[in-house]
Amino acid sequence: MSKKILISLVVGVLSLSGNAQVSEQQISELKQQLAKADHDTVRMNLAFQLASGYRFSDIDSSLLYTDLALSLANKLELPSIQAQGLSLKGATLLEGGRLPESLQFQFEAMSISEKIKDSSTTAYALNRIGNTYMELADYPKANEYYFRSKNIFQVLRDSGMYFNELSNIGNIYELMNVPDSALYFQQLVYEASVPKYSDRNFITWPEMMFRLGNAWKLKGDKEKAMQYYKQGIIESTIDNDTRNLTMNNLFLAKLYNEMNKPDSSMKYAYQAIQTGKKVSFRKGVYDASMLLSELFRRQGRNDSAYEYLYRATVEKDSLTGTKRFQDLQRILLDEQEHQRQTEERRVATQNKQKQLALFAGLGLFLIVAAFLYRNNRQKQKTNKTLETTLNDLKSTQSQLIQSEKMASLGELTAGIAHEIQNPLNFVNNFSEVNTELIDEMGQELDKGNLEDAKSLAKNIKENEEKINHHGKRADSIVKGMLQHSRNSNGQKELTDINTLADECMRLSYHGLRAKDKTFNAKTETHFDTSLPKINIVSQDIGRVILNLFTNAFYSVMQKKKQWGDSFEPVVAVKTFLNPPPAGGGRGACIAIVIRDNGNGIPQKVIEKIFQPFFTTKPVGEGTGLGLSMSYDIISKGHGGQLKVDSVEGEYAEFIIILPI
Repeated sequence: MSKKILISLVVGVLSLSGNAQVSEQQISELKQQLAKADHDTVRMNLAFQLASGYRFSDIDSSLLYTDLALSLANKLELPSIQAQGLSLKGATLLEGGRLPESLQFQFEAMSISEKIKDSSTTAYALNRIGNTYMELADYPKANEYYFRSKNIFQVLRDSGMYFNELSNIGNIYELMNVPDSALYFQQLVYEASVPKYSDRNFITWPEMMFRLGNAWKLKGDKEKAMQYYKQGIIESTIDNDTRNLTMNNLFLAKLYNEMNKPDSSMKYAYQAIQTGKKVSFRKGVYDASMLLSELFRRQGRNDSAYEYLYRATVEKDSLTGTKRFQDLQRILLDEQEHQRQTEERRVATQNKQKQLALFAGLGLFLIVAAFLYRNNRQKQKTNKTLETTLNDLKSTQSQLIQSEKMASLGELTAGIAHEIQNPLNFVNNFSEVNTELIDEMGQELDKGNLEDAKSLAKNIKENEEKINHHGKRADSIVKGMLQHSRNSNGQKELTDINTLADECMRLSYHGLRAKDKTFNAKTETHFDTSLPKINIVSQDIGRVILNLFTNAFYSVMQKKKQWGDSFEPVVAVKTFLNPPPAGGGRGACIAIVIRDNGNGIPQKVIEKIFQPFFTTKPVGEGTGLGLSMSYDIISKGHGGQLKVDSVEGEYAEFIIILPI
């Protein structure tokens, strides 16, 4: 059987709760089981149950079974159980007034439990060391240990022992004559215990009763104090708790003495002595004997007074004799020396670790220094190569940008060729018509038909006006092409955004149709005619808008190839005035929205589309510089914004925002 299994079998019993009470019938059954048990683990388990059960009713029997359980724990090599057994033995010895031995066992238990990190046993040892300091009347020291124990039990979520420590803290305040604090802590424990009354292991009810009685007595309410003492006697009988039966009898005897009721005081003092002797509870026997001696002295019964004074002296010698205090002083000094040596070892270990860390750090520093020196020499060589490579990259980037511009120019030229064909057709057609009309007019003049000649002249004039109109239109298209193709001079000028967007849409559309005559798309314009002209570099903004239209027409064309006749490509442009926000800040802006119903842009791609050289087009169809350059022109060159909104498979929408 593994040690883990052994520990798990015992841990339920060896919780070391001082509250566990065992009836006489249960004790009898445990003894029978122990006599029949043939496995060391089971025997150890039963011995601990008997030791705990006898603790408050028969100290000698409790010590006997504790020693048996400890010998079995040592044999099974279970340090955690050994520590718990030592603490239980120390607690039992404390009930018998053997303070030095009790303290020695608690220190041993705490030393073992701290080594194996057994927090529960450490907390119990702290609790019982606090009990010893309470018996020595060193109340601040007692509460120091109680608070430490309470904090550990709180972390362990052991509510029973947590409230047990609150009761101990309240008891110390009662002994220090601080009534409000004493009653406060005892009431906390009582309120938490009432719902758990049937669980006799949650709190030691007989002890809680006399502590509540003491707190109310300190507050001056003797009637309440008497109620709690008498209830404590009842609870002691239920739990077979002879030790706390003695305490409740003793405190009730003292209360009756203060109330000047000597007969009742004697009755309960006698009972305290009788029950105290059963469990070798010397302190209880001493206090009760002193009270009886005083009561007999008042009645003039000096023989009886002397007899009980003598009994009290005998008990006092066993509790506070010279040898007892010498032993106690030796144990306390040994513990102080142990703590001093532990601290010295800790400091020495810490200093050694610091020295090792210092040497390790120095060695690491030398290694890093050598590594950095070597790397620095390599970097000096590498930097020259990198500098040359960087220059080559800059040159290549410039060439790519120029290539992008030339590609844009090629698309623009194709669109211009298509656009300029219409006005040229008009010019040619009207020129031919005018030639024919001039011939007719000459014939009519020869005939002398002046009215017909005048009518023909009028028609010729109207045709000339049309030729002039379409000629100017062709001139405007050519000028636009030249403006787009040449490098921007950076000069801003007042520009009609609606006109610029309309021209770019038509140029982009016809440029794409120049590549693919079968492609057709529906174009929509929603221009805000109230827009003011804005000061921009029209060549640069025109390039941005043209690039966005080109991308939009490309997207719907690709979707058309996928969907066929069931899909109608639509590219739309909208302009509107974006007023300044109500809270102030940025002024009014003009917004240009270019939307298409193509394949859209995947969400994972949107955050990358403005990065240089990033493109979703196949190799050879785009350098990935168009949107990057557009973003820089809008944001850096004009202080505006270029945004994108898209749902994959449904639409893509680019929004240009330009400040007025």
